[in-house]
Amino acid sequence: MDYSGRFRPVRPLRPEDDFNHPVEAHPFFNESRYLHLVDGAQGLGGWFRVGQRANQGFGEMTVCLYLPDGRVGFHHARPQGVDPLRAEAAGLHFEVIEPFAQRRLTYRGPLHVLPHGALMEDPRAAFQAHPVVDCEVDLLLDAVAPPHGGELLDDAGRPYDEGEGRYFARAHIDQSLRGQGRITVGGESWTLQGHGLIDHSWGPRIWQAIPWYRWFPCTFGADFAFCLMVVRQANGRLLKTGYLHDGGPALLHVEEIALESRYGADGYPAGFHLRFVDERGRKHQVEGETVNALPCRHVRRLADGRSDRTRIMESLTRYRCGGREGWGLAEYMDHVDAQGHFEGMAAGW
Repeated sequence: MDYSGRFRPVRPLRPEDDFNHPVEAHPFFNESRYLHLVDGAQGLGGWFRVGQRANQGFGEMTVCLYLPDGRVGFHHARPQGVDPLRAEAAGLHFEVIEPFAQRRLTYRGPLHVLPHGALMEDPRAAFQAHPVVDCEVDLLLDAVAPPHGGELLDDAGRPYDEGEGRYFARAHIDQSLRGQGRITVGGESWTLQGHGLIDHSWGPRIWQAIPWYRWFPCTFGADFAFCLMVVRQANGRLLKTGYLHDGGPALLHVEEIALESRYGADGYPAGFHLRFVDERGRKHQVEGETVNALPCRHVRRLADGRSDRTRIMESLTRYRCGGREGWGLAEYMDHVDAQGHFEGMAAGW
């Protein structure tokens, strides 16, 4: 999950990596794209994900919108069948117009509108109790920074095998962007302009493979963006990694990260304080405030009938750094241990 080359050899990104990759033989092979875009002036944003699990015979898609009045819109589907050449599922489509430069996202389909995100603790009940409306999204996204990532390799130069049960993020792209477009939810419609990030990964993935991570992507503008991650890996190592874009032609690696998280009485992230140091030795301090939070869950059925669970908190977040304000998402992923504890939260992160 670190693509700086500090720990493992890395194959640099190529323009063709912005498209789909050949399906590998591993049963848990996954190719997925995630994108978020936030218009902070309106308090309007959303995130979108398409995942393709060709060897398991299904796709995955999620649309999540944070509306200006605090409501959330949500839809998730697992359509059968995967077209390995297209990044789409159940009406959600990612299109590459120019690799690593311009992309388009469109969605046309249903959306459940909920008064607040906490109702997603019980998705079935939430969806039964609240209306489904038609939704349309059309976004044009332009990169504001070079792409970050690559493919981890073994010492012989082959794609790295993370080890049985540890499959998570062998190959990855993150890229800061700006976007504009239109969102329609039922009879309401908004034009938005904002900033965000695209995240594209391929290789075997099991969501329960790692104990926890904390992920902080924020794009303030064309001259300032970062993407920071603190993760407890499957091998027990605590990894702190990320990049900074300062308007120059190359991204800067992040050398150190310190994180202090704040939680509300409901156990949801309420905010955080980050300190990080870039490769030039410059120190940065970040204050994050949760504006709207929504829990998502991934459940894996084990051979013995038990459920292996992971919770991901997806929080619309106001960031402040160096006298500037930006908007983005903050993602807190926790594996749920045998006692029902969220592992990262229990460890003080």
